[in-house]
Amino acid sequence: MNALRASTALAAPMLGLFLAVSVAMTGPAVAQVPDFDQRPTGFLNAKTGGMAADAWAGTTLATAKRLVSALPAAPRSRALRDLQFKVMVSELTPPAPDGSPPPGLFARKVEKLAAMGEAENLNEMVRSVGGYADPAIAAMVVNALMMVGAKDGACAIVRSNPLPQPFALRADVVCKLVAGDNAGALAAAQPLRSSDPAFYKLVDIAANGLSPAASAPALLDGPAMVMLDLAYVQPSAAAIRSTQPPMIRSQVVHRTLPPVTRLEIAERGEALAVIEATRLGDLYLDAVRDGVAMPAPMARRARLVAAARGASNAQQLISSIAAVYGEERGGALFPTVARAGAQALLSLPPKPEYANVAQEAMRGFLLLGDKQQTKAWMSLALSAAFNDARAMKALDRLMPLIAIAGVDDRKRMPAEELNRWYEVMRQDNPAQAPLRGYLMLELLRAVGIDVPQGSTTLPEAMPGGARLVMPAPATMQSLQVAGNGRRRAETALLASIATGETALSDLHPVAVSGIIRALRQVGEENAGRLFAIEIAIAHGL
Repeated sequence: MNALRASTALAAPMLGLFLAVSVAMTGPAVAQVPDFDQRPTGFLNAKTGGMAADAWAGTTLATAKRLVSALPAAPRSRALRDLQFKVMVSELTPPAPDGSPPPGLFARKVEKLAAMGEAENLNEMVRSVGGYADPAIAAMVVNALMMVGAKDGACAIVRSNPLPQPFALRADVVCKLVAGDNAGALAAAQPLRSSDPAFYKLVDIAANGLSPAASAPALLDGPAMVMLDLAYVQPSAAAIRSTQPPMIRSQVVHRTLPPVTRLEIAERGEALAVIEATRLGDLYLDAVRDGVAMPAPMARRARLVAAARGASNAQQLISSIAAVYGEERGGALFPTVARAGAQALLSLPPKPEYANVAQEAMRGFLLLGDKQQTKAWMSLALSAAFNDARAMKALDRLMPLIAIAGVDDRKRMPAEELNRWYEVMRQDNPAQAPLRGYLMLELLRAVGIDVPQGSTTLPEAMPGGARLVMPAPATMQSLQVAGNGRRRAETALLASIATGETALSDLHPVAVSGIIRALRQVGEENAGRLFAIEIAIAHGL
């Protein structure tokens, strides 16, 4: 949280661009902008992975706008991040006009998607409805695309659509340089010599091939990040430490940064649900292939993924996975390593020679929400542990996750089985066992497994001494009401708002249970169970 607060000042100008460019618009230009809230805006539907068109049914426009604006840019749960993304890019019938003040719902979705670092998907949504007709929205798209290095797409918009000043001038200068028109860029940039000297200095370096002796501008928006790349000037130390999704995505591809720095940013981004595990895996593979000198723990993580992707023998794969999982288990990067490792294992069949890593593979596939792969590797693990008491005891540690994920679709569980699981927890970590046992009980009940009160040795009350976070009572009450009312989009967004950017291991089990139950009420069963798995692994189950 301290790093997040430290990066707020850095990102504020960028994330406030929408408001700034809106103010810069003149009255007549705004009057010509279409009202995008009069029709569905999005590119996914129920058949292509999106929500049903009536997902906003029962929600007022004022509420929908307020919820979209309140969404966290970087929720710590990948399940909830994906869910809020699905709401915003699905082709939903908007709530009826209710006289609520601007900005509109579409404009707020644009700003939030930009803040989430979803540049390419933002561009697709805006393009699909002719959103470039609004200069402020077009500027947000250009800025987002430039942040992630998509220069060609951004410049196509710059050349064809009016943008508000002064953003338009800076974007135009960048696009002239990208097109190789160095003289035109220098000429166009002359007004910036006095109004934005740091930006002009970067233009001068890039256009004239000068030595990259300059510091990063104070305003690190899309044009500035492209200019740093073109001038071969590194971003500031504060930018490198940022937890803002656009800045993370920008620097993962920034050629001025050493490969190890980019990997550190990518690992942080994957843990924050900003960078996909597949992208991190690609970077690991590149680093191993290129012989990049990495810190020992990072090198082992990179070799794990490289070994899994190119495994020529079982022993190489097993030794890599065992070493890295053993080192990372219980640490902040364990879910990241588990997801990246599982992505690498997707091409491997669950064969007997891989039995020794079956349990590690199961953890990764559980975090990916892949029930089919989890079930296949579970069968392999069970076969391997059949006559091995030690292996069966180790597998017992995973069975609560299997039940929570719904891999075997249980509705009831024998008390003796739950008691056995809890005994394993108490043997492993007596100090943490009461909290983990209570959490497990809450999660099992939340996903619909009937565990009668007092039927097991699992704690029925929160143990004392734990300092966990409860979301605002008003938010949890709204979430419960929305879930009871089957208001799908509203419930999905409230779930994400309730967790905010709180670390998953800091969330109170009661709050987690309420979120899962509400999601299941509106038909988001998979998201609810995946969120439960994320919480369980974050707490060390």
